[in-house]
Amino acid sequence: MFFVAGLTVGIAIFSNTVDRISDFWNSSYMGRYTLMDWLHLPTGVVVAGIVIGAILLFWGAEVIENAMNGTKPDKQQIKYKVIGAVALSALALIVAFIGQPTPLERYQKFFPEKAQQLANREVQIEPPELLSYIANDHVRTVMLDVRDENDYNLFHIKDARHVSMDDLPKLSNELRKMPSNTLFVVMSNDEARATEAWKILVGESVDNIYILEGGINNWLATYNIVNEEERLKGTAIAFAPPEPIVAATGPDTLRYKFPAALGDQYPAAEPNPEEYEFDFTPKVKLKTKAPAGGG
Repeated sequence: MFFVAGLTVGIAIFSNTVDRISDFWNSSYMGRYTLMDWLHLPTGVVVAGIVIGAILLFWGAEVIENAMNGTKPDKQQIKYKVIGAVALSALALIVAFIGQPTPLERYQKFFPEKAQQLANREVQIEPPELLSYIANDHVRTVMLDVRDENDYNLFHIKDARHVSMDDLPKLSNELRKMPSNTLFVVMSNDEARATEAWKILVGESVDNIYILEGGINNWLATYNIVNEEERLKGTAIAFAPPEPIVAATGPDTLRYKFPAALGDQYPAAEPNPEEYEFDFTPKVKLKTKAPAGGG
């Protein structure tokens, strides 16, 4: 009777409040949402709190049970229970003190097969392959530009999202919740910074993550072309193509000179897929997420 009454009350409360919490109900792609996400606390701290809280609840339940039965706890059992509780609490506090490994540490320890793919250049996709997926309506392409903000403001691919390296671990929670048909592509001026970003996101268990081969410099080398029709459409400065800087040196250096910081207003930021042949070696293999199970 109590079970049926509780079930009925629960259904009544849910049915009368679900409209008011619809924003929360549809706030994500129904991916995992952990206590760490909710409380904004490190995993170790949450684990320690749960362990200590569970010990206190077990102790309280035993006190109530003894009081209701009119029995006294066995002193020998209390001794072993206290030792076990202290040991568990100490272990939980040690876990909280040590903390979580960094994304790069997780990448090095848990993803050796990914390191091999990186070394074999299996995750570096050519500009034509990226352009083909940008034009693909069946795949959601998310481009993450990890360059400095000044380089991003000078030029970036249309719809590319500027992300700082420090924000990548926090952003990974959002990326993991995206649909399984999402392709993530990180990019920098060359590949050095994008490779580090790729390692961080792999360490954060983000699937379907690739690197733009040669970075923005290679993209511009491929699509930095302005035909006469486009030149007549816009202003001279808007469609003046960036000029290569031959003397540019150093890793992840932008090797083009821009007349103005127009961002994605240059023609190369949004090449027309119909004007180019997609001649590339395909490397993208979308990994489909397993459906969430009930229990």
